[in-house]
Amino acid sequence: MAEKKITNDLDTDYRLLGIASALKEYKVCHHLNQLLGCDFRKLPALVFEPKDRIRKTEFSVFKAEDAEKNTFVVFTNKNMGEYLLPEISNFDYIVQIRGKFTDDYILNLMEGIRKFPEVVMCLEVPLKKIKSKERLSYEEEKEVQKLLTPKKIRN
Repeated sequence: MAEKKITNDLDTDYRLLGIASALKEYKVCHHLNQLLGCDFRKLPALVFEPKDRIRKTEFSVFKAEDAEKNTFVVFTNKNMGEYLLPEISNFDYIVQIRGKFTDDYILNLMEGIRKFPEVVMCLEVPLKKIKSKERLSYEEEKEVQKLLTPKKIRN
């Protein structure tokens, strides 16, 4: 009899950074905008409805692309005593990085993040440590809208 295997085809073509900081989410994204030269946009929240709890738990999500088409997604990891990724509960924010990047790029990015005010820690999180990777699979319902360019006023 042939063996049947169940495979979990989660996309793991990304790297994770964990940030421990008392900064508000919009300030973290503002500093990342300046560091990366991109423009983070807030997306609809990631919502979980636990079976054993009455209320829903929402985690904020922000997304941006840089000039080299690397994609950065920032997730809040904590909300009302719940964690998006309980395995790394010591981090307040999770940065998911997709694209073409080198180890030096990641190290330089972490060094830049550590220079933000009130950042206590910034480390790369090994994907092997994360058991609940499926919680990071965020599907956008629609593309992030671009800002309209203002019309020039004639004199």
